[in-house]
Amino acid sequence: MSTIVFGSDGRKLTLGGMLGKGGEGAVYHVHEAGDLAVKIYNPGRAFERKAKILAMTSAALHKTTDIVAFPIDTVSDKSGMFMGFSMKKVAGFKNIHELYGPGSRRTEFPSADARFLVRSAFNLANAFAAIHSTGCVVGDVNHSGILVSNQAMVTLIDSDSFQFNKGPEVYRCAVGVPDYTPPELRGADFEKVVRMANHDNFGLAVLIFQLLFLGRHPFAGKHLGLGDIDIPTAIGDHRFAYSACRAETRMEPPPLTPALGDFGKEVSDAFESAFGKSGDLPGGRPNATSWVQILGKVEKGLLECSADKSHAYFRSSSCPWCRLEKSMGRSLFAAKISSTVSTLNIGDLIALINRPAPPNQPPAPESIIAVPYLTRSPVAVSFSRGKQLAFFASVAGLLIGIFLANQLNGFWGAALVIASIIMMIRSRRPAEEFRVELQAATAAWEEKKKIWEEHAGPAVFLKRKSHYLSLASAHGKLPEQERERLAELERKKRDLQFRSHMQGHLISRAKIAGIGQSRTVTLSSFGFDSAWDVKTRSVLAVPGIGPKKADALANWSSSVEKKFVFNSHIATDPQAINEVKTDIARQRADLEGELRRAPDELKELLDTASELRRNPPPQLVEAYVRLKQVQMDIG
Repeated sequence: MSTIVFGSDGRKLTLGGMLGKGGEGAVYHVHEAGDLAVKIYNPGRAFERKAKILAMTSAALHKTTDIVAFPIDTVSDKSGMFMGFSMKKVAGFKNIHELYGPGSRRTEFPSADARFLVRSAFNLANAFAAIHSTGCVVGDVNHSGILVSNQAMVTLIDSDSFQFNKGPEVYRCAVGVPDYTPPELRGADFEKVVRMANHDNFGLAVLIFQLLFLGRHPFAGKHLGLGDIDIPTAIGDHRFAYSACRAETRMEPPPLTPALGDFGKEVSDAFESAFGKSGDLPGGRPNATSWVQILGKVEKGLLECSADKSHAYFRSSSCPWCRLEKSMGRSLFAAKISSTVSTLNIGDLIALINRPAPPNQPPAPESIIAVPYLTRSPVAVSFSRGKQLAFFASVAGLLIGIFLANQLNGFWGAALVIASIIMMIRSRRPAEEFRVELQAATAAWEEKKKIWEEHAGPAVFLKRKSHYLSLASAHGKLPEQERERLAELERKKRDLQFRSHMQGHLISRAKIAGIGQSRTVTLSSFGFDSAWDVKTRSVLAVPGIGPKKADALANWSSSVEKKFVFNSHIATDPQAINEVKTDIARQRADLEGELRRAPDELKELLDTASELRRNPPPQLVEAYVRLKQVQMDIG
């Protein structure tokens, strides 16, 4: 028998099937109005919520924005007892964590690409801006109350938990999720705390970060100090794992993640402000309107990857998604092969590469350097005079010593002869400082000479030419490589089905002993989303996952594995085929991008070789002149 409730105006509403259920109550379809839903509180909860819902409906918040499912009207039973409220029905939307998690995105948002994530982040910020404009504060910011459509539209539910003011009365938000709670509210009693928009701004920044950074939590990283740190503790200590202030945070991001700068300096600065200590101050974090402006600029500045149209990146020198997928060995988005037809004729290009002859062997650089007139340096002249005096003195000493040895005292005469000979030998040697200078000058000259000979002669030209010819050869082998890889997919159909089966079972949807929401977020931040990830990699590298939790995850993964049944009649996974084609297209685009530069670079190398012969560079001339000067100083 259907339950019937009544609006404040006596309108009858017949409840249909359940849309969802939470800790406070359940949400139902309404037979009489397809665009409405009704939330019925659990016994004991309705009385607690009545005053707040009456205040929200009397304020007509639902008329201020379509982005939030605000209460429209109160509903009561036939005796007039308050039971809940009606609101707009949200259909065609999915939980936001299904979008930012790579594993769930594969199935729940198969057409979502990098641009879609940025648009969703923009719309999320816009939704928070709309909420704050009503005077409400979300308070309990978390992924479960935020929904996204296949058009990247964002809506918020559970609005009855928002903090709402009416006159002097503050209807607080009495709950919060630690992973989205700002540092200044850590350990606070939410039933007594008055939330501010700046508190929401922290949770908003976390959600935006998760959308842009593949579901990674900004405070899930590797602690560089002693022991592991969980996410709530890292938040309380302002240990933003991606911060440029690593010496202060003592954290580093997990492997295989986008870099903080991949979305531009304005985005990285905004995250630093949102997660740094200054954010704790009133108004210290970027607000929702600021994020709308920042993300709007990012969206307008996105470039489409030439190899994969599902990749869009912000004014980088290269596509970060290609870089990550290459390292991970898997696609982050449903690949969209570029339809752009290559206009590069490899045969013509090879002919252009082979056409120019390499430079001849260069002449000896000494023969083309005009050495200026050199004289001995003042230091060398002074030193030489001293050497001459020492030489003459040693000659005199030698003669006197010989005389003494023969005529007067044999011992002292012999000693003087030996000392004079030593002085004479030393007077003919260059000083230690001159020997060091000669070695340095010779080494510098040989280094500059080698570089000049390589660029003025054929060495560098031939090396680059060989490089480009090898790229052209690799380009020509791509069609055969694609055929071989597609044939390999067919041969490994069972393996592919097994992998798809394991990837379809997500940690976030499983009940695993010791793995709660916070651990799930940490695991996801380190790339562990599915049973496949657990099977193929060691979870012990994840902070906070010890042997006991690792065993629980392994047991769950094994249980998923046992449920696999191979079906030989199922065609090869289209996504696996698409990934191969996309990878080949990406390789082709990369090769062609570099090959197009070949003719110009080779011509430039030829021009450089000619110029180096005509006009030896100043560094070469200076090195040679320095060497000749030192040689002259030594004499």
